[in-house]
Amino acid sequence: MKKTSYYLMVGGLVLLVAALLTGGQLNAVNPVDSHPWTININGIRSFAWPEFTGGLLIALGVIFNIATWQQKKSRIA
Repeated sequence: MKKTSYYLMVGGLVLLVAALLTGGQLNAVNPVDSHPWTININGIRSFAWPEFTGGLLIALGVIFNIATWQQKKSRIA
């Protein structure tokens, strides 16, 4: 569980950085009409899902890490 928490945090951080570097701005319908109507027109498709998923993975990793603080180390096998 402790290793999984580290994997989740690293994976979330990688996804978040990649999404922030490659993602575009979601505040315009097109280059000509620059009103911030994207969220109304595109609905769920205009939400920043990669950034949200990266943050969610980081949060889950932190929760998993905190949950295993009092856990005794045990070996199976």
